[in-house]
Amino acid sequence: MKQYKTLLFDMDGTVIDTDPLLKESFHILYDKYRDGVYTPDEEIFYFSGPPIKKTLAKEFPDLELDFIFKEFNKVSEGLYPTHTLKYENSKEVLLELKKAGYQLGIVTNKVHRLAIYALECVGLDHIFDVVIGFEDVKNPKPDAEGILKAIKLFNSNQESTLYIGDNASDILSADNAHVDSCLVTWGPRIIDPNVKPTFKVNSYIDLKEKLLYGKGI
Repeated sequence: MKQYKTLLFDMDGTVIDTDPLLKESFHILYDKYRDGVYTPDEEIFYFSGPPIKKTLAKEFPDLELDFIFKEFNKVSEGLYPTHTLKYENSKEVLLELKKAGYQLGIVTNKVHRLAIYALECVGLDHIFDVVIGFEDVKNPKPDAEGILKAIKLFNSNQESTLYIGDNASDILSADNAHVDSCLVTWGPRIIDPNVKPTFKVNSYIDLKEKLLYGKGI
């Protein structure tokens, strides 16, 4: 298997399970600003990945975007301690990968401050040396800017970088940055079969086995 130096991760649905947070946040906003008219949960799960402002503009077209964006961040921030979860074996595997010499970073469309807070809530802070959030770039994913910025901060290169995410937008981001990609398949989202990552993993243990031992490639 190709030897990577830099591992860049998406956050929501990849490093942290924020699906409960996403669902509850939108339910609160629907109650407050859409008279309790809910978008089905199976659709809400697909809000994870694209820039949240784009989703909020679609879900609340009658509200001023900056207002509903601030409301979403205020509502969701209060839920982080109770509605963010770790994936099984995630911390142990991430620490093993770091000990093995991999550079670990995050490139997310989440607001930077909330990305850091989410990591703190699940005890994954101090593992990632670079975190690129929504306001750290001019062009969010699937643009390549965030991945390329992280590579530069690590003094790394595209050839030795792997981007790891849970949806089609993440794989497109990797393609746009000309880096290899890994699709994680443990979330509830169904991925278009036309999406072609470099490889897939079904758990953090599977990710470790592939990266450290080349198994299953």
